[in-house]
Amino acid sequence: MPPIGNGHIATNVLSDTIYMNGFYNGYREDSHRARLQATSAVDVQFNDGRDSRYYALDMFNGIFYQKIYHPTQNTSITIMYFAHRKYDTLLVTHVSVQQILPTNISFIYSKGGLSQDIDNFSEVKVDNSTTYWSGENKRPETDDLEPMRFHHVWTKKVNISEDFINDSYRSNWISITSIGTDKGEVFSLHRKALEMRHDNLVNQHKQEWNRIWKKGHIEIHGDDKELQRNIHAAFYNILSSLPQKQNVHNPFIGLSPGGLSRGGKINPNKTGGPSNDYAGHVFWDMDTWIMPPIMMFHPNLARLMINSRIRVLDTAKENAKGTGYLGARFPWEQAVTGIETCPWDLASKYQVHVTADVSYALRQYLYVSSKDASIEMLTNGGSSLALEIAKFWESRVNKTDDRNDILGVMGPDEYHYNINNSVFTNYNAKLSLMLPSFLDNNYKGIDLKNKIEIAKYKETASKLKILFDERTRFHPQFEGFRLKDKIKQSDVVLLGFPLLMPMDPEIRRNDLVSYEKMTDQFGPDTGTWSMHTVGWLELQDEQKAQEMFKMLLRNINGPFKVFSEKPSNSPDGPRCVNFITGAGGLLQAVIFGYGGIRIRESQLDLNPHLLPGFNRWAMKGLKYKGFEFDVSVNQSDIQVTLISVSDGQSALTIQSSSKKELNTQIGMTYTLERGKLVFEVKDFPNRTPTTGVNTAAGVDKCVGFETTLLFFIVTCYHILS
Repeated sequence: MPPIGNGHIATNVLSDTIYMNGFYNGYREDSHRARLQATSAVDVQFNDGRDSRYYALDMFNGIFYQKIYHPTQNTSITIMYFAHRKYDTLLVTHVSVQQILPTNISFIYSKGGLSQDIDNFSEVKVDNSTTYWSGENKRPETDDLEPMRFHHVWTKKVNISEDFINDSYRSNWISITSIGTDKGEVFSLHRKALEMRHDNLVNQHKQEWNRIWKKGHIEIHGDDKELQRNIHAAFYNILSSLPQKQNVHNPFIGLSPGGLSRGGKINPNKTGGPSNDYAGHVFWDMDTWIMPPIMMFHPNLARLMINSRIRVLDTAKENAKGTGYLGARFPWEQAVTGIETCPWDLASKYQVHVTADVSYALRQYLYVSSKDASIEMLTNGGSSLALEIAKFWESRVNKTDDRNDILGVMGPDEYHYNINNSVFTNYNAKLSLMLPSFLDNNYKGIDLKNKIEIAKYKETASKLKILFDERTRFHPQFEGFRLKDKIKQSDVVLLGFPLLMPMDPEIRRNDLVSYEKMTDQFGPDTGTWSMHTVGWLELQDEQKAQEMFKMLLRNINGPFKVFSEKPSNSPDGPRCVNFITGAGGLLQAVIFGYGGIRIRESQLDLNPHLLPGFNRWAMKGLKYKGFEFDVSVNQSDIQVTLISVSDGQSALTIQSSSKKELNTQIGMTYTLERGKLVFEVKDFPNRTPTTGVNTAAGVDKCVGFETTLLFFIVTCYHILS
């Protein structure tokens, strides 16, 4: 079953468990999401059991439907389940019953037994239909952390309407669950939901989900809808675990590979790991695989993800100090406090590349954000994050006269550990060391304090050992690596993308070919086949890219498109589900692979391909430095439509393969020949955004009623102003 969630609370449909953002139980490596009883899992049972059931997930509106029919008693029941997108403490279940003949039906709550994660539990009957629970986690993550208290109020079922139409009895029942850390908010929103008309409650939820989809999505035009559903599911599964804004009582702690609807101690004999959906911990998956594609449509959500790292920066500094280094060292697995919560000692000791991955996410955000958004980020912890990470790598590097090494690490390939000069780790660390210089050169208003240290970081980066075999013309994964070794997942291939290491196409091809042969075909798809897809498209080999693209689609299961860490037919099963890391990988393959997007320091490149089997597709609502635009890809051309701009003192320019530069205007659609496009934002002092038909060669004027209407409205606005 799929998740329903809103970033604050989530559940898998009809499961006996609800999870809440930031609510964990267990000491250090035993830390895991604390289970709450699922008072939203309402079901209906006929006494004779002779019913048929149908299920549907409406991803656009964020609602799951169950429809139940009893053929001989002419009874039909529709149940809808959703986590309210606007009022984030609420889980809503609505039951609609239509009966021709009197039928005995029973309402069932699949809430399971008392949670083993909860202490000091209390229950109070508010009235005949409403119950209030409260309690706290049994064991906080650290000794100095106070227990966290939850408040949970729920109505068992309330009959909100009943009538007779054409001899048919109809009734509507509703069950409301409200959960949070602030008792006043929990009761207030619960009461508000009960007092609202049901259609208003549902419509406000739908409007919020519709607004999210309108902000950005991918459209595929063609008869085969399977890929479109897969892409929508990737967005839906990630967005269901992301809040639209910070809850003032319960800050967002980050994304886990299993999303917000999973991560409890399902297997009581094990801590963390795939058997328990990674306990709800935050990994590099969020920074490297999930954030970048979401950022291209929802930069505000990328900001929340980075802030979940800034939130624990002080703890990361203590982590570094505790292991003998300076700066900030992020844990391989992060939960509430930012201490290391990974139960696998080898990973917690050696897999330090996560600290560079955090810096990578920050750099990507700065590259695509407007000046105002970048400065806001940097002044609210972003500059400290960049500097402390660089300081860590400066202290972690082993320096000699002619080169710098990074010793004793584990790269993304977890089959090899305690290795030296992991090429992925070293290059990522190099980028981390250079980030303060980028800030110093581009944000003069930000006080970075010690400029001598920044220069030292840059020098250290220039001498870092980046392994390369001149004879075979490929990158060895680490010192002493053998081509016959088997690797768990993509590692060296990540140099070309997402790290964008400059390299000759021949070398890029050699890396792809060599490591595909060595990669475990049933290894976890933590960016493996998606990155091979991106690489082959970069080399213009669409047939090979399609083979890799099919590999990652193996991890999508059932009618509701539930992603799994491994294919379900792998020797050790699907492992972690719902694996939103794989959802992020699919979006990366589409946006950065078939979309050909490359985020660079001062420009955005776009060199798109057609998706396999389709003649047209579009990325709607792309965001770049305060500009929003749509890109439609056809067999022969690319259409770009500028939708809006947040900064009236700058313009978005497009340079096509013919080297002609276009100044885009709001509401205009530009048709250009398929090929590489370069988007840049250029400042125009005292410039007011204008609109009109651009007559530059190679550009078609805008067409369509909506565009014409927008043009008319904007023109009127400028005349009036």
